[in-house]
Amino acid sequence: MYGKVTQQAVEVEEAVLRALMLERDAIFKVTPIISEESFYKQEHQLIFKTINELTDAGQNIDLLTVSRKIKDNGILEQVGGPAYITSLTRHVASAAHIEQHARIIAEKFFSRELIRHCTQQINLVYQDDIDTLEAQYNLSTQEIDDLLAGKSGMKHIANILDETRADLETRQGKAALGEILVVNTGLTDLNELNNGWQQGELVIIAARPSMGKTAVALNLFTKSAAQKGKKVCVFSLEMENLKLSKRLILSYGGIVRNNFERGTMTQGDWSAYNRADKQLRELPVFIDDTPGVDTRHIGSVVRNKVRKNQCDLVVIDYLQLIESKSGQINKTREREVAEISRELKKVAKAAGVPIILLAQLNRQIENREDKTPRLADLRESGVIEQDVDIVIFPWRPAFYNPVATDDNGNSLREGCNAF
Repeated sequence: MYGKVTQQAVEVEEAVLRALMLERDAIFKVTPIISEESFYKQEHQLIFKTINELTDAGQNIDLLTVSRKIKDNGILEQVGGPAYITSLTRHVASAAHIEQHARIIAEKFFSRELIRHCTQQINLVYQDDIDTLEAQYNLSTQEIDDLLAGKSGMKHIANILDETRADLETRQGKAALGEILVVNTGLTDLNELNNGWQQGELVIIAARPSMGKTAVALNLFTKSAAQKGKKVCVFSLEMENLKLSKRLILSYGGIVRNNFERGTMTQGDWSAYNRADKQLRELPVFIDDTPGVDTRHIGSVVRNKVRKNQCDLVVIDYLQLIESKSGQINKTREREVAEISRELKKVAKAAGVPIILLAQLNRQIENREDKTPRLADLRESGVIEQDVDIVIFPWRPAFYNPVATDDNGNSLREGCNAF
């Protein structure tokens, strides 16, 4: 219009579609940002619609499945034929920047819609019908306001209350059928405090080494969550699978560690081992010990497991071993950790599952007289406390003072603070 180039980014659209067909679960990163109508080319709209249909049906997304679905829908020629679909995947691509690309597409769509509404106003100005102009102006102004509002997450409270009622009614119905709605924490006092782990929560369990945070996590996802039928996904960044399996066996079976490590297990130890082995095999627990992962990997795996109904709780051991996905240089580790916690909160909220995140505490705690953990002790914490819902500090007073007692003279062997 008026010598101006139409607001579009066809190459970016192609890059997004290419990434969607080459990388599993990339679709979940863009659906909150763009929709079918956001694409400029009709061919791209149809391909994106097809990918969404496959996702809703729980099918994998790749060149073969998309091509077959397009053919079955009878729209192969409308999207440019099989040659065009294949051409989208010929270039090297990844989903590393797919969210940024999706935002570009969304901005271009917004610009086109704004131009369309403004063009209608300009055309009406050249007409002499004042009544029509005024009516159309009011309508277009409302549509533009709606378009602007659509870029935000603002909702009327009545709509939110409708969603709240629907959620409550769903919970009531499931509870009536005997379904357990929350994930048991495994700790009676903590259950009383927060009614179990809630959907979308980010919980940090933080301690100095040898305080038992890993032991607490093991107890959480075996003796509580998994035994209640809840499916648990564990990201073990510190321990490889074999070492974690040994810890589970020892904890579950109550086996003497020295006997296990030295190969001198008694008949009683072997009986306990076999019982623990049998019980652990039946638990719905999935473990990923891939080293050096970032939040992108964690989010992708979690979304995939949730989609397959294989994840009710996520446990990550531990925060400081997660790599930053930004790739920016000269960024402090404190800022990176803050970014990681923020991204994990987004994953928990989007996937609708609680995430239990283990973390290290600063060494400064060793240098003060009162060893009781505080929020400020979170190592490289930055603004972590702003992203999390609950912070739990397992600690053992007897580790620092073997004869520590409380106000009533009772021995203090272990403790747990929750914020």
